Amino acid sequence: MTLEEASKIVVMWGKYVEYIYAKLMVVFGAHIPESLLPFPKNTLSEALSIVAEHHRSIGNHDGVKTIEAVTAFLIAYVDDEAALLQAAKNFSDPEWRRAFIPSLKKLQDTWIKNKV
Repeated sequence: MTLEEASKIVVMWGKYVEYIYAKLMVVFGAHIPESLLPFPKNTLSEALSIVAEHHRSIGNHDGVKTIEAVTAFLIAYVDDEAALLQAAKNFSDPEWRRAFIPSLKKLQDTWIKNKV
């Protein structure tokens, strides 16, 4: 993968993280189905690594830290079946739902406050 290709993937990943990741975390917690990623996990990892190495080579330490921070989000993505089984377990738990439903509304309110 070239630096240009990797950079395009990293930009798309950044937009995904900004607009979608938080919503998926509310719904799935730390068990998000891998198929909901914009690219396969290994492709994202490779692209992030290439871009981080580029920033490292030009001395952009803040860029490296940023890439490392968004790379950590990949940990939450797991096998689709495992994620869905965990979600089904969570959705059937009344206590989890009591905590979950207000979190959805709060997420929407925050979105509106920050985007409008």
